[in-house]
Amino acid sequence: MIPLVMITSAAIDFSRGLNIRTALQAAADAGALASATAIATGKDEVDKRQVAEDAFYANIPADVKSALTGKPSTVIDFGNRTVTLTATADANIVVTKFLGNTMGIGATATAVVDPGAPICMMALNPTKQGALSIQGTADLRADKCAVHVNSSNPAALYENGTATGVAESFCVYGGYYGSKYTPTPRSGCMIESDPLASRFKADWATLNTTTCTSGKVSINTSSSTVTTLVPGVYCGGVEVKKGIVELKPGQYVIRDGEFYVQAQGTVRGTGVTLLLAGNSSTRIVTQAGASLIVSAPTAGVMKGIVIAAHPDLVPDKENLIIGGGSMVLDGIIYLPKQPLKVTGNGDIGLDAKQFAIIADTIDIEGNGQLNIRISNDYKDAGLPPLPEAHEGIRLVN
Repeated sequence: MIPLVMITSAAIDFSRGLNIRTALQAAADAGALASATAIATGKDEVDKRQVAEDAFYANIPADVKSALTGKPSTVIDFGNRTVTLTATADANIVVTKFLGNTMGIGATATAVVDPGAPICMMALNPTKQGALSIQGTADLRADKCAVHVNSSNPAALYENGTATGVAESFCVYGGYYGSKYTPTPRSGCMIESDPLASRFKADWATLNTTTCTSGKVSINTSSSTVTTLVPGVYCGGVEVKKGIVELKPGQYVIRDGEFYVQAQGTVRGTGVTLLLAGNSSTRIVTQAGASLIVSAPTAGVMKGIVIAAHPDLVPDKENLIIGGGSMVLDGIIYLPKQPLKVTGNGDIGLDAKQFAIIADTIDIEGNGQLNIRISNDYKDAGLPPLPEAHEGIRLVN
């Protein structure tokens, strides 16, 4: 009878242990996948660990939860974009005299985020209709990269007229209006976090953006005359009516006025960031026929950012880029709380090597073409990491 009782008890112990192990593994899988999804949407490290723990506990049965030995351990490898969650539990066993009082049970799950297409155009506004709008006869071309809209509006992505949009993908948290997209947009996508917010804030803090080094600058020379400007704080703005302006490498803070390039003006520079700050009159404007040929720094402060505005700045009017001249911007236009309107004719960004736009809202109209492109080696070209679309999230263990 004793061997029979032991065999029966062991079978009961094994069955209970297997049930606990199955439940523990399912919860660990859920936690690892949830944290990997958080990586894909750009949450910070603390959030990712909390997401893993919350998902684990949400999927663990009450009787198994009482058997847990401490909190689950979550290890995140950001370089390889993997999450490993391990949890252990002690199960009471029947044959205590022979095998002890408890049986240790463990489960481990590892999830990985496979690369997707980098997002080269992002509208951050959370609610606006037409947060990204393509109208008239304008065309949007996003070469080898994705377009993302965070707005919850049913027409967050809006297309009208004969305007067209072509990208690696279009993804919208809310919905979309219009049909001239290639491929067809996906609605109900995840909200992507602002990928530049923390780094931009840290870089901004290293700069003197309030002490004026110059008053308003107005340049009106012959079309071939070159005027050189140096980095600094330009209070009252910079206006280029006619002539060529050469920008030395560095940061140019435009305060309380416009950075305004008229039809016969040309602004060019390498390793340059134009920063907008101050009151609500500050914005960037280029008229039809103006030329803006500027590339961002590839290292150091404001790395990869060619034009940006402080999040506290909300201009009275939208930032305005009108095509027709030579518009070559290598780097990221970053306007987290500001609207951007791109209009006019001609090609904008056609000759740029790496060009992305992140703004509160983006309005594309007119009869020209806006070209956006981010290649797979964009980080080697000096741009900061960008979120990705269509990342594959899968369990590997």
